[in-house]
Amino acid sequence: MPSSLKTTFFRRLNLLAVFSALLFAILLVRAERMILLNDLQNKGDSIAKILASVTLDAVMVHDYATVERYVSDIVRDPAIISVTVRRADNEILAKSGQGEKKEGVLVVTNPVTIGNERFRHIKISLATDRVDSISKILLLVTIGAVILFHFIGLLMSSIALKKAVILPLAQLNTAIKTLRDGDFNQQIILEEPAEFANIGNSFNDMATTIRANFEAIKRQQETLQLEQNKLATIVDSVADGLFVTDNHGVILAFNSSATSISGFQAKEAIGIKCTDLFRTTLCKDACALNHQGETIRNRETTMMTKDDRTLNVSVSSAMLYDSQDQAVGGVQTFRDITADKKRHEMYCHTEKLAAIGQLAAGVAHEINNPLSNILGYARYIKSTSTPDEIERRTAVIIEQARKCSDIVKGLLNFSRSSGAKPGTFFLKEIIVRALDMVRYKAEKQDTSIHFDCHEHCCAYADQAKIEQVVFNLLINALQTNPRAQNIWISCGQAGKGIYFTITDDGPGVDESIQQKIFDPFFTTKEVGEGTGLGLSICAGIIAEADGSIDLDNRPEGGAIFTIILPSSKP
Repeated sequence: MPSSLKTTFFRRLNLLAVFSALLFAILLVRAERMILLNDLQNKGDSIAKILASVTLDAVMVHDYATVERYVSDIVRDPAIISVTVRRADNEILAKSGQGEKKEGVLVVTNPVTIGNERFRHIKISLATDRVDSISKILLLVTIGAVILFHFIGLLMSSIALKKAVILPLAQLNTAIKTLRDGDFNQQIILEEPAEFANIGNSFNDMATTIRANFEAIKRQQETLQLEQNKLATIVDSVADGLFVTDNHGVILAFNSSATSISGFQAKEAIGIKCTDLFRTTLCKDACALNHQGETIRNRETTMMTKDDRTLNVSVSSAMLYDSQDQAVGGVQTFRDITADKKRHEMYCHTEKLAAIGQLAAGVAHEINNPLSNILGYARYIKSTSTPDEIERRTAVIIEQARKCSDIVKGLLNFSRSSGAKPGTFFLKEIIVRALDMVRYKAEKQDTSIHFDCHEHCCAYADQAKIEQVVFNLLINALQTNPRAQNIWISCGQAGKGIYFTITDDGPGVDESIQQKIFDPFFTTKEVGEGTGLGLSICAGIIAEADGSIDLDNRPEGGAIFTIILPSSKP
């Protein structure tokens, strides 16, 4: 457990104080001892000088007793251990005091000289006991004073530390805990020292910023939660099944419609790979993960339900990306189209029967009149008839039979039973040939034809059949009621294909019948002017050429037929 600031501070302060006190005590005692020793040295020097002077006077008169008396008097001082006066040849002239001590002794020597000649020297041994005693007392007093001042300093430091550091830190710590518990209105006031006042102001600014950010985040979370609830409700309520997978195809989410369709509960599906769950090629056929991220829309495939039924489903799939545009999975929707396919097959069968019935009725209607004429005129041919009558009636029979043949031929062209011979050709050339065939009729009824076509528009289709389409559309434009005054023909490039349009300023085609205009035997012309197979044959030829034909009305009046053909061989 880490130590508190107070403990760490005083531990280091004590270490510093003790070291400083010991150093101070040692230096103080050492300095005082040096002073006392210096005083003792000076005292010894003074005594030695006086004794040297007395000794010199006594020696001059050979009064050695006086030297001994002075030596004896000097030794009476408690601080002096012994005094010795020696000649130059080291013979003792006078000596008094105790024997030589090895410790606690300060030795002072002083020579006795006459001129430059040294013939005597004085040695005084001084005791340092008093100095040692004073040094010990001073050391104890110094240590006591240091300890006393140390405790006083610790007390004052504790009070100052508590006021300047501990209390502000405690207040700041309390505020931080309150902020951590969610009270973002917490504010603290620290006036001094300046450093803590700055920290307090920074904390208050931080709390204000956190409160504002938290409120913004809370609003965003509420909005996000609302949107998530909406999305979850929408996802769970859609009729289509929906499931989300990660990048490995493992299912992460499974809505209730998916459960209804497949029979698998969400808890059974989540965590399982979709290929293992559905046991078909559903994921391989219609999952964006298996198609380089391509968005799949309404692709038909199959799936196995929990009770081993095979369903036809329509699947849509798209990739999911994160904020860094990295793929994180995919989302798939599917719906059961098994019943729809059965209904569609039934509808197509019904439509086929209806088309067959309509075709049979049209054929019967169109062929009935020529056959009636053939039968009628055949009855008039008798063995008694003249050759002229027989020839005239035979000619009518042949003409009516040719009409029947034309109707059958038109039906064959509509069904495209004859094989196409596609090739490359210039579109302008066949349009010019078709114009040459209808130009006389156009001039006769005062209809102007305007032609504008690019020279190099090259199409790939059956040239003869496309020429038949152009001819049929031109005839159709010339036979409008009332008659068209102008016909415009143009052609050009359309992406990878080419197009040509035939436009007239006639009455146009009513929107209610535009969906029927390409049906066989449907016509708006007067009786006897058409069989209703022309536009049907055109639509069949264009479809066979992998092109398209569209009908629209001009805003100014009239119809626009637009045909798009491939411009190169597939």
